[in-house]
Amino acid sequence: MMKYKFPYMKILMIFLLLVAGHHSFAQSLSKLPDSVRKVVDEYNGLKKAPANIVVTDDKIKSRLIKMALTNAEMLAADANIKMAEINRRKAGTSFLSSVNVGTNVNEFVINGSEAASFYPKYNIGLSIPLDMFAKNKAEKKLSDQIILIRKAEKDQLEKNIKARVLISYENYKEKKELVELQKIAMEDDLAAYERAQAQFRENDISLEDLNKVYKTSINERANLIIKEKDLNVAIIQLEELIAMPLQKALQN
Repeated sequence: MMKYKFPYMKILMIFLLLVAGHHSFAQSLSKLPDSVRKVVDEYNGLKKAPANIVVTDDKIKSRLIKMALTNAEMLAADANIKMAEINRRKAGTSFLSSVNVGTNVNEFVINGSEAASFYPKYNIGLSIPLDMFAKNKAEKKLSDQIILIRKAEKDQLEKNIKARVLISYENYKEKKELVELQKIAMEDDLAAYERAQAQFRENDISLEDLNKVYKTSINERANLIIKEKDLNVAIIQLEELIAMPLQKALQN
C-alpha cells in the first residue's frame, strides 16, 4: 500500500503568490485615479458614512425667532409705520387746502357795454390764512413724532417677541423632558405591578400590597396625562408665536 504525501510545499508556494499578488494589487490601486479608486472603495465597503448634521440649540432658537418676527403683530407694526409716513407726506402739502383763489368777470364785459373799456375787466382774489405756515409746520412736526413713536413701538415689540419665543422654547423643552421622565417612571411602575401580580399568584404578597402597587401605577398614568397636557399647551403657545407647526419648524 502506497503512503499519500500531502503537498505542503505546493500549498506554501500558492499562499506566498497570493500574498504577493494582493500586495501588488494594493500598490497598483493606490496609483489609480481618484474616481476609479472611489468606485473600488465603495464596492469593497470602504466608503465612509457622512457625518451627522447636528443642529445646536442656539440655531433652533435663532430659527424660531426669525419665524416669529414675521407674524401678524410685526406685520401690523410695519403697517402702522407706513400709515404714519403717508400722513407725514400729506402734512407736507396740507397748506394748499387753506389757500382760496377766486375769479369773476366784469359784468360790462359780458353785456358788451361801452363801459367795458374800463379796467379791470377781470377780478382775481387770493385768500391766505395768516396762521397757514405755522399750522403746517406744527402738523409736520406732529407727523414726525408719530413716525418715531411707531418705530419705537416696533422695536419694543421685536424685543418682546424674542423674549417670548425664548421663554416659550425653554418651557417647551422642560415639559418635553418631564414627559419623557414620566414615561420612564410609569414603565417602572407597570413592571412593578406585573411583578406584584406574579407574586400575588404565588401567595408571596397580600391583596392589600397588590392594590398599593396598582394605585401607584394608576397615579403615574395620571401624572403622565397631566404632563402631556402641559407639553401640548407649551407647543400651542410656541406655535402661536412662530405661526406654523412646531414639528415643521424644527424639521426645516
